[in-house]
This record gives sequence, C-alpha cells and structure tokens, in this order.
Amino acid sequence: MELWFSKKHNGIRDYNSKLLKLRFVPKYWRLLQWKNNGAIKGKHRCYDLNIYILGVFFSYSNFDYK
Repeated sequence: MELWFSKKHNGIRDYNSKLLKLRFVPKYWRLLQWKNNGAIKGKHRCYDLNIYILGVFFSYSNFDYK
C-alpha cells in the first residue's frame, strides 16, 4: 500500500513530495530494525526512513527535504 501526499508545484507541474509505504515482507519475519539515510535538512534533498517489524515493512520518504 502506498500513500502519496504533500502536493507541491515546481513551476512546471504539480507533484507529491512525500510517500508512506506499508508492505508485508515474509523474508524479514525475524527482523526488528530501523534505519535512515542520514540526510541533513537544508543539505540533502531526500530523506528516507525504513522500519522492519516482524515482517511488516514501513517506509517514509520525503523527496523535497531541503
């Protein structure tokens, strides 16, 4: 399941800059971990956060992080 939100306009077209994703990944059923890409606000353009909890994969991405 994907949910795109935060509508923006870049001068040419409208786009959604944030994404929430929820999936079930049986391959990772034993995994409990979270990680991000270490983006720094104002320096990097994209922020990603991934959380694995017993086969459930939650992901958040902000493509307009500046």
